[in-house]
Amino acid sequence: MTRFSISTLIPLLFISGVSGKLIQAAAGDDVKFPLTEECMKGRGTLKRRLQDDSLQSVGDLDGSWKPAPGYINRFFQSSDSVILTSADISDEGYYEFDCNNQREESAQLQVFIPSDVFVHEGEDAILPCRSITAGQWVKSVRWRRDGEVVLELDVRSGKTTYGNGFDESRVSIPSDWDQRANLSLIIKRAEARDGGVYYCDLDKVEKHRSAVRLHVSTPPTPPSSTSQPTTTERPSECSDWSWRTFSITVFPFVIVGLLVWLCWFLRNRKFKVCTPGFGGGSSEQEEEINLKSVTISNGDGSLQRHRGGGGGSEEGRESDCDQQHMLKSNGNPDFINDEPKKKKNSTLKV
Repeated sequence: MTRFSISTLIPLLFISGVSGKLIQAAAGDDVKFPLTEECMKGRGTLKRRLQDDSLQSVGDLDGSWKPAPGYINRFFQSSDSVILTSADISDEGYYEFDCNNQREESAQLQVFIPSDVFVHEGEDAILPCRSITAGQWVKSVRWRRDGEVVLELDVRSGKTTYGNGFDESRVSIPSDWDQRANLSLIIKRAEARDGGVYYCDLDKVEKHRSAVRLHVSTPPTPPSSTSQPTTTERPSECSDWSWRTFSITVFPFVIVGLLVWLCWFLRNRKFKVCTPGFGGGSSEQEEEINLKSVTISNGDGSLQRHRGGGGGSEEGRESDCDQQHMLKSNGNPDFINDEPKKKKNSTLKV
């Protein structure tokens, strides 16, 4: 019959009394403690058991959960759990619910400061986990995320279990883990949804637990058709600006050119008007002869236009005489009244 000393039984009783669900969290994260139906209403308490086996009150249930002194602004109730915000290493320990005089299963909280691993989407991610395995009997190796199993190896049976969304084609650990003490988790072709905090647990004589936070970033998107409108707008804007500048620069030269042409045109026209006529007379004489070429014929009201010859020619003088006779024969008073004056003037000249 095996005998146990009191010093041996006390640790066994303590361990059996506080064993419960394991809750793992990274420092700074919020921790959720699920509530049973018994702890949803009525009266109760949530206490933390310290290493010296003393109890510290965390929250009190009196119809609803309220924080105890020391947890003000850190303890809240949600629809199905109570939440401890911004977990720290000092929050580690066993948490026990006692609701309506009924004690619930305790939960062990472990808080980690995880290391960081950064990869791009599509790359392989290696989450480090190392612990001495030589000379120690290892029962199991387990990787978890958000409380759910990602990969679990039962050393005795050699069976590997995979979690939802993970399989043997995506996650694995080195095959020689027991010789190299390397139990790192390898995630092939990491995706954005794989990001989060992963926990490595070794169940052996000296337990080992560690945490790694995986960051999966999306690689830069190469230029595509969606970016083409942006690249084509810039040259267009520059082109419009060039045309506007060109127009503003050329416009004054066009105006100056038009003014120069207008001056040249007016000057040339004036020169032609002032130039002596071909028949030897001046342009004023030509205009006088042209005016005289318009007469009233036969007193019937119709106009006749007679063109004289060049100034001073015989034809011109004959045409003038014919016009005078026509005016005299038609009884033009101006001509009749003017005739004595011409005669008088001719008498004086003699």
